Formats: sequence, structure tokens, C-alpha cells
Amino acid sequence: MAPPHAPPDARAACASAPRWVARYIALLGFASVWLPAPAFAMHIAEGIIVGWAALAYTLVAVLLMAVGSRGITDFYRGHPERKPLVGMGAAIIFFLSLIPIPAFTGTTSHPCGTPLVAILLGPRIAIALTGISLILQAAFFAHGGFGTWGANLVALGFCGSVAGWGVFWLARRAGFSILWAGCAAGLIGDIAVYSFSGLALALALAHAPAAQYSFGAYLGLIYAAYAPTQIPIAIGEMLVTGLALRHALRQRPDVLAELDVWTVNARA
Repeated sequence: MAPPHAPPDARAACASAPRWVARYIALLGFASVWLPAPAFAMHIAEGIIVGWAALAYTLVAVLLMAVGSRGITDFYRGHPERKPLVGMGAAIIFFLSLIPIPAFTGTTSHPCGTPLVAILLGPRIAIALTGISLILQAAFFAHGGFGTWGANLVALGFCGSVAGWGVFWLARRAGFSILWAGCAAGLIGDIAVYSFSGLALALALAHAPAAQYSFGAYLGLIYAAYAPTQIPIAIGEMLVTGLALRHALRQRPDVLAELDVWTVNARA
């Protein structure tokens, strides 16, 4: 409640807040009951995206993997000692995107890891490592699927890596410290992944043979169901990315300088 001495506008805002909360909870409940449960699996589940759409995503993913593989080759050229760094990046993406975090709708979500790896090793390498991780997760853990491998790679690999790396680069050019540049990259990269995932799901469900709602309705319901879990995850990924980069700069500034992540004399 607003205090008695609050202005009328503040009292009206406080009085209307419970109505908005109730509407949002009702929307979440509607989404959890009426939307297909596989749509909110850890990755986009098998059978959600089919036909020409699945083929198109797969072709795009194959092209991305070719670019990523070339990036790994360039990264190794003349620097064989860098191979453990690629293994570290693969482990970060594989295990972070495998962590099941219960969602409000009764299913699960997960962190990404791709913004951090893209900052350290470059977006091309992060994309390639994501593609390999998704294949292993589909084969051995039933997370995602082979038919939706392409869509998941575009979301987790391309969107997460490019958005995270791009935001970090812009923040670095703007003079931010490595902590805040990393935090911004982790937050935006995570949001980019789930924004694209929601868009892809809404498109698939709206064009399904037995579609019940329009694209806009599906998109709103999906984002509403994602938000209660994904916003805290995005904040967590923001903190982990920023703190990890700051710790790496304090411990091994020479490595970050060699990888062109941060110069030794730049603002820490």
C-alpha cells in the first residue's frame, strides 16, 4: 500500500499493481496449461520444428559449423599450446547448458555459457563448440534433438556468441571496466538466446497444422512463461561472466592480452 501522504498518482499506481500481478500470473498459468510441454524443454525439443523449417535451420547450422571449424583451425595455427583453451571452452558450454533449472511452468531452463566463451576465444569458435555440445547432449542426454539441432545452434551458438561478443567489444571501446563489460555481455547474450528461441517456437507453433493461436499470441505466452526463470538466470550469467573475466585479468593478464580480450594497460 502507498503511505497516506503519498501523492494521488503514487496511490493509484500502488493500487493497480496487484491487478497487473494477478494478470501476469494468470497468463503464466494459461501458458503452462495450453502450450505444448516440449516447447519449454531445456533446448527446443524434437518434433517442435519439422519439415522445411527444420531443414533450413540445419543448412544454416552446417554453414555456421564450417565457419566455426575454420575459426578453430586459425586459432591453432602457430599456437598448438592453445588447444587446452578450446577444451575449456567446450566444457563451459557443454556443462552450463546442461544444468536443468526448474521453470515456473513445470519444465526446465538453463544458462548458456556461449557469451563468455565467445569473449575469450571468439564467436566462431564458440559456435563450433556449441554445435558439438548440442550433438552430444541430443545423443546421450535426450536434450534437444537432431531435428532441432540447427535451430538450437542458431539460438544458443550464433545469437548467444555474437550478441555477447558484440556487446563486450562495444563496452570495451566505450571505456567500461572488464567487470561491467563482461556483465553486459553475459546479460545481453543470455537474453538474445531466449529471445530467438521464443521467436522460433512461436513461428513453429503458429504454422503447425493444428495451431490454436496466432503468432503474436504464442510469442507473448512463450515469453511470459520463460520470464520468471530466465530473468534470474540471465542475471546470474551476467554476474558469472563479469566476475570470471575480472578474475582472469587479475590472475593472467598476459593470456587475455594474447587472446586480444583485454590489453594489460586497459582499465580493469
